[in-house]
Amino acid sequence: MFDILYHNDLDIKSVEKTFAKTLKQLQTGDFKSADVKKMQNSGFYRARLDIRDRLLFNFVTYEQQKYVLLLEVIKDHNYAHSRFLRGASIDEDHFVAIESPETEADKTAVALTYLNKSNKAIHTLNKFISFDRFQEDVYGLQLPLIIVGSAGSGKTALVLEKLKSLHGNVAYISLSKYLVDNASSIYYSLGYDNENQETEFLSLKDYLALWQKPEGREVEFKDFERWFARHAQAVKINEPYRVYEEFKGVITGSPVHTEWLSREEYMDLGVKQSIFSLQERERLYPLFLKYVEWLKEERLYDSNMLCYNYLQKVQPYYDYIMVDEVQDITNIQLKCILASLKDKSHFILTGDSNQIVHPNFFSWSKIKTYFYETGDTKDNQIKILQTNYRNSLNVVELSNNLLKIKNTRFGSIDRESNYLVDTVSTDHGEVLLYANDEKKKNELNRRTQNSTKFAVIVPTNQQKAQASRFFKTPLIFSVQEAKGLEYENVILTDFVSTHEAEFREIIAGVTAEDLKQDALRYNRAADKHDKDAEIYKFYINSFYVAITRAVKNIYIFEQRADHPALRLLQMQETKAEIQLKEVKSSTEEWLDEANRLEEQGKYEQAEQIRAKYLGYEYISQEQLETIKALALDPAKKEAEVKKERKQLFQYAVNHRQYDWIDALAKLQFQRAVLFMKEIRNDRKEYDKHIRLGNKAKVVSLTQKYGTDFALEDNSTGLMLAATYGQIELLNEFLSKGASRTLLDSRNRFALDCLFDTYLKTKIQKQKQIQNSKQRQTYAQKQTASAEDKLLIGFWDKLKPQTLEYEAGGRLFKISAHTMLFFLILLLRNKQDSQTYKAVHETRPELGEVGIFDMNDLEQLAALIPDEILPPYRKKRTYINSVMALHEVTKDSPYCKLAFIRCDRGRYILDPELIYNGV
Repeated sequence: MFDILYHNDLDIKSVEKTFAKTLKQLQTGDFKSADVKKMQNSGFYRARLDIRDRLLFNFVTYEQQKYVLLLEVIKDHNYAHSRFLRGASIDEDHFVAIESPETEADKTAVALTYLNKSNKAIHTLNKFISFDRFQEDVYGLQLPLIIVGSAGSGKTALVLEKLKSLHGNVAYISLSKYLVDNASSIYYSLGYDNENQETEFLSLKDYLALWQKPEGREVEFKDFERWFARHAQAVKINEPYRVYEEFKGVITGSPVHTEWLSREEYMDLGVKQSIFSLQERERLYPLFLKYVEWLKEERLYDSNMLCYNYLQKVQPYYDYIMVDEVQDITNIQLKCILASLKDKSHFILTGDSNQIVHPNFFSWSKIKTYFYETGDTKDNQIKILQTNYRNSLNVVELSNNLLKIKNTRFGSIDRESNYLVDTVSTDHGEVLLYANDEKKKNELNRRTQNSTKFAVIVPTNQQKAQASRFFKTPLIFSVQEAKGLEYENVILTDFVSTHEAEFREIIAGVTAEDLKQDALRYNRAADKHDKDAEIYKFYINSFYVAITRAVKNIYIFEQRADHPALRLLQMQETKAEIQLKEVKSSTEEWLDEANRLEEQGKYEQAEQIRAKYLGYEYISQEQLETIKALALDPAKKEAEVKKERKQLFQYAVNHRQYDWIDALAKLQFQRAVLFMKEIRNDRKEYDKHIRLGNKAKVVSLTQKYGTDFALEDNSTGLMLAATYGQIELLNEFLSKGASRTLLDSRNRFALDCLFDTYLKTKIQKQKQIQNSKQRQTYAQKQTASAEDKLLIGFWDKLKPQTLEYEAGGRLFKISAHTMLFFLILLLRNKQDSQTYKAVHETRPELGEVGIFDMNDLEQLAALIPDEILPPYRKKRTYINSVMALHEVTKDSPYCKLAFIRCDRGRYILDPELIYNGV
């Protein structure tokens, strides 16, 4: 007997009667009568509904119980239309008989993290998800909506599922590019598509560039830190991070009526609005004005100032907006984002104020003012997710106790910061406290330094060097860097002892009885003039964030292991020797970790990993910039910069920066000259071996030069395999993580190469058939369908998430799921071979360009398989509407400035689009 679960989008219309019969057969384990077969090389199964229709399912488990999860109905054997099979060309021969239901379930069942047994609906993102009762209630709420939850509470998964139900223009926005890219990847995983919406996943930087691409680049803390070092002595404040946050979170981020606070406004701030005293503010404000001038001189911009200036550019555009990690967003940034809503109540905000690791004075009470602006003064749309699906029991207990101390000592500005966390984990994990014992540090280091499952977190950047004396792992992070990361085990050093006096003040008046409460009380602080409260919360939040990075175990080293704060947290020094077994990760696992960290902007740790496991000298970003500038300076003689050229050459070889090596070769650096001679020969061989499908030779060259090794025109191996239709090599490159987002010298992705070859083959065969007097034979039909199968099979695998280009001083990110993406791809791959070309009247400097009329576009669209381009998108009226909407002269916020109209119904793709690859 099997319990049945359902995908939440399962549609059984038109097959209700046969579905009921098949359902009963699956429930009773009568797989023979249901004619169940397994799809080869996957975890999917299909059951027979009737002579034409099939039911796709697989097995899942929870708490050792097995379930059948029904996914979708496959109509008319059309497996290529299946969302879960992702365009695969499959017939009944791809399915094999199964041994027994129990045996199959044991072999292929997917384990669920959690199952709400009172609700049979299962959601899918990049994995199967069951919402608990509270999450399900929140999922059904109307907007506006604020979702509060700790890391691991499932808030991002919940809102991404919520986004799926929305129609129109939808935006997901966050400060973090990594978070945005990851959310996009999750959202579109398992073949999800929604014809009723156009969804954009944007960082704040991307969002601003939609209205106008900023000049220069955004200032970062490392820029500010170098500049501040010149002024620290004059202002008598040696805390660059707090000053940076004061400039960003208070002087420029908090006001929405002006670009930055005037001196008078800044001096008039209350004690709860700045962590600096009035005397310190007197010294800081002149420095802020110098900061503004410095930004101009260095062609840097502050995103808060930019947001204020962009308020006049932003127009109502989006039907819905979701802002993730809103606690990191300033007032003016949020105002600028929400200004693009058509209906100002159509937003979802998520966040966790307990994860603020810098004093930016965020409060949920300020956020709630947006409800009042919409006329909704009720708090019933603010929901707190209190269940944790990630951390072990002991990690959650420690983090809850810290929140209890914070609540008891300082009260709360708002109810939304007042919650404790439950966990569904049955793993207790361990939290161990050690004194500042060098022997134990060295022993723990010996057993953990070679594992990607252990990270060291310290309170500040300055303390990383001290930690590295004992812990030789590359995974050492300040707490600011650790935000957003998670590791099975974390090692924390001196979070309390570094601020021994502050933590004494933090626990003043808090007793062990206060930590026995099961829930936090909503009460404001007794002393409303306690100006140090915010900075004390900063210390607590930093410790809280560090603790919650651990999924399972925490090892804490403190110089003051007997500190009263640690005793209050019910922690006692562990006297026993280190019991942990030595753990090692493979080089491949380490390099994967380096790639993951680099995607999240953790370049220092990523580079340290590569240096250690690829065996070369570590060079910091600052050192590299200096070395590169000297090495590539043509005015320098060889003897002057021989050391730097040698360093840059070695770095470029290790990082496969062949353009740098080429630049060195042009300066007659002999090692680079010899290298480029060898690489030119290998590039010729590479092209030939890919064309001939010689896998062994291709693999050998990628091992030497990397998976994304490219020819001189920047054509990667993946692009060449797509051009030549080499299926085995396409799969090989994809399995090795080849990039789908790199561009060749013609600004083409690997998908372009596949599409270009498809169009040429399809059009040529069409001409042959039209010129033949004989009817097309069955064999010809089979041959003609081969390119269709290739395109269908690899379209989704090669498709980037977005196409990014600049036009009219703006930056556009076009989702690969849109018709605009398809049309740009079509025109840029067909324009060179387009029969009709002409010089555009108002743009003669472009020369002859391929011109397309509606007949051309309709005929070309008709060639594309329905699995890629649905029939409704092939209609002339639909194509014309998309082309017309995105004309460069169109005055509409929805216009993406892609096409130039020559005359009625005749277009060219704007040749001046500037494409961006990754």
